[in-house]
Amino acid sequence: MTAAKRIRVAKIGAAHGIRGEVRLFVDADDPIAVQELGALEDESGARQFRIVSLRAAKDHLIARFEGVNDRTAAERLTNLELFVPRERLPEPEDERTFYHADLVGLRVETKDGTTLGTVAAVQNFGAGDILEIAPPN
Repeated sequence: MTAAKRIRVAKIGAAHGIRGEVRLFVDADDPIAVQELGALEDESGARQFRIVSLRAAKDHLIARFEGVNDRTAAERLTNLELFVPRERLPEPEDERTFYHADLVGLRVETKDGTTLGTVAAVQNFGAGDILEIAPPN
């Protein structure tokens, strides 16, 4: 499956405790809803991760995945980004709501119609979303 058809929904942080739990940072308005998406996948789609427990913490979730039963296994997952196929996500509720992946490839133009390029990526380094625009040539 191509990257354009997959949406990043979460990133695994550090291990939490000794029983295989991890800190989970979810990219969603309702982070707990991540458990309704089914198996999450690594970026390549080769590995799947099924949530077996999930609870809220201060600014993240605490999750345990099937087959991850100790701290050592949990530590190997640190910084892993998790994705789902686009078709598993609900459609946006209105035209002002969108998934970042839906923007990639769209034409960028000024109000008068002058083409600036296309959206190459959407980045977020903590202060807000940044559109990376590839020039037309």
